[in-house]
Amino acid sequence: MKCGVFLPTANNGYIYSTNAPQYQPTYALNKQITVDAEKHGYDFALSMVKYRGFGGETDYWNHAVESTVLMAALVEATSTIKLWASVGVPSVNPAMVARLGATLDDASAGRFGVNIVAGWNRYEYEQMGMWPSEDYYTDRYAYSAEFISILRGLWEHGRLTHQSDFFALDDCLVQPTPEHGVTVIVPGQSPASLDVAAAHADVNFILGPIDELAQAAAGLAERCARLGRHCESAVLLGIIMAETDEEAVAEAQHYMAGVDLGAQAGIAAAARNDRTGTAVNVGLKRQEGGVPPVVFDHPDRAAFLQGSCWYSPHIVGSYRRIAAYLDALDEEAGVASAVLTFADYTTDVVRFAEKVMPLMHTYQAPAR
Repeated sequence: MKCGVFLPTANNGYIYSTNAPQYQPTYALNKQITVDAEKHGYDFALSMVKYRGFGGETDYWNHAVESTVLMAALVEATSTIKLWASVGVPSVNPAMVARLGATLDDASAGRFGVNIVAGWNRYEYEQMGMWPSEDYYTDRYAYSAEFISILRGLWEHGRLTHQSDFFALDDCLVQPTPEHGVTVIVPGQSPASLDVAAAHADVNFILGPIDELAQAAAGLAERCARLGRHCESAVLLGIIMAETDEEAVAEAQHYMAGVDLGAQAGIAAAARNDRTGTAVNVGLKRQEGGVPPVVFDHPDRAAFLQGSCWYSPHIVGSYRRIAAYLDALDEEAGVASAVLTFADYTTDVVRFAEKVMPLMHTYQAPAR
């Protein structure tokens, strides 16, 4: 199991609660997190793209840094950790991303990757006049697949002519081409997302409890086998950890008691526009279920939480339970990597490395 960190590129990270740490996504903060991660055995750092947040009492995610610019700056602050930026494909031409990727492949000596975000929240793009069409929710998988095909074509050949309903490139040049190769990440676990990932990506980000992750990873592996390709599954997971289960549960309950209901309503309003997204709609139903109980349904593993104040799923428990849960993701679900979020990045990135990584028998140190 390789461990990465999901950088807090929007205010307050991945917990929308008045009781959680409140902070701005400054470069200084993200730099310190990434430097700490590199020193302590994390394989990669991923940054989110976000153009508009969800409001509420905490003004959740209405303050965000630009993902690709952040990762470009972090190239010079680091030397070995992989740096993966995110791109919202409705907002930029693939030829621009191809050139950006080639430049950062050179600058980072092959450490750069790009996460291709199809775009589920139309409010982010509509405010800029960049929502492609009323049909985009159904077109977005074909749009993303074509976007990545253009990236790959330009990176391989340095020039490309391409005409379609989505894109028009006329002898488009991107030279020099990447010397090392840019990692391509595709998030999502709907059948259409898995199709795109299997055909075009190197890494597929998924989320959910272990049984859902196992199903998604198996579906990806089956698709890759048919295509003769390899693509790894990686899980997005938040960590609430302590020496004891009781301490971890108390922390989680404290955050849930302060859930920002305005931010939650903003997320729900955006999600309801997307009638096709599996992860969005499953997550919405869990959020609307109210405050979930913290249940240890396995004798050794952490408790799984989704909904309430958690933007993405979290696991809760002692260091030993957290390690056991991550080991199970590798051994039972076939997940190769975990991209992790924390309540307090200033302390938890290092604490996880010191307290949890040594307990994981599946932990895979990065090749530096």
